[in-house]
Amino acid sequence: MIRKRIGHLETGSSPLSISIAMATYNGERYIKEQLDSLAKQTMLPLELVVTDDGSTDATLRIVEDFTRVSPFLVSVYRNETRLGFAENFLKAASLCQGDLIAFCDQDDIWMESKLRVCSEKFTDPEVALVIHSAQTFRSPEDRGHYFPEFRTQTLRCGRCNPFVSLPGFAMVIRQDILKITDNACRPRKVHNHDLWVWYLASSVGSIVTLADVLALYRQHPSNIFGAREQNTPFKPLKEGTMLFDYSDVADYEIACSRILANAAGSASSLLQKTLSQSANLLAYRSRLHRIRARLYSSDSSIATKVKIFCYLIFAGAYLPDRARHRLGTRAVAKDLFIAIAGFPGTTHTTPAVSPGQQ
Repeated sequence: MIRKRIGHLETGSSPLSISIAMATYNGERYIKEQLDSLAKQTMLPLELVVTDDGSTDATLRIVEDFTRVSPFLVSVYRNETRLGFAENFLKAASLCQGDLIAFCDQDDIWMESKLRVCSEKFTDPEVALVIHSAQTFRSPEDRGHYFPEFRTQTLRCGRCNPFVSLPGFAMVIRQDILKITDNACRPRKVHNHDLWVWYLASSVGSIVTLADVLALYRQHPSNIFGAREQNTPFKPLKEGTMLFDYSDVADYEIACSRILANAAGSASSLLQKTLSQSANLLAYRSRLHRIRARLYSSDSSIATKVKIFCYLIFAGAYLPDRARHRLGTRAVAKDLFIAIAGFPGTTHTTPAVSPGQQ
């Protein structure tokens, strides 16, 4: 481990300290640009924690060079065995000391105001996570579309989709959220650290989305995950006809529900209530998806499918629901025309990317 402190923390108007959690692996080509952008933050972090997953290039040498000029504390840890990107990010977060944690990819570029703008939103004690807009790029002069792209708003606890795939590099979270439960116990379908972080935050507090573009999201052939395609007029139609394995969806929803229920047992009285409510809502959604799976089963007759469809209607499963704890209105046409009438969907896919889609 390398530790270096030069300079001091400048908290500005925020009483909360903020750590940067960076997971690295063979990032020599772009990491210096990212490190330079961290050093230019108008609100400097308490520290940068780097966990390296066995780089065989010059990544660690570049980070070590940065420790000699960094205006904040830098801690570098070398993993003895490869963890994979998700576990590596969560390890970095677990080693952070700040009240807030900002996840950092090794190949992006941060805008100078990122930490200051995000930290200001945490003056509201109900805010568990802040996520901002970003713009794709291949070079600073060659910028593409916005991803993710938000409008500025606050999504209250229980009022946002608990399963949505958004990039971790745009997230800042309260450290306490990651201590709710053992993060290693998360279900296989919620393996990615960013999906898991969003899920925990949406279950216990508010999420603030920002329209501000606070990072450039680099696109290159070595991206583990690149930006999704730009929105088109036909994208909602395409997504609406994707076929998921709803039994699979039900399985990981109930698994996550049980994790929250178990965490409630050792939580404070106020948090216990919130965790229990989120667990119950997710368990209800799991039951709906278990029933819905029978609509798409080849073993179900048309008569059986009609009965199931009618049951879901009268149970209120298709009512509008911003929190997505029901199936929602988009599911009505999909289930009627694809599951019952037999019109083909565009594709079969797993729900790991965005299981809240209907």
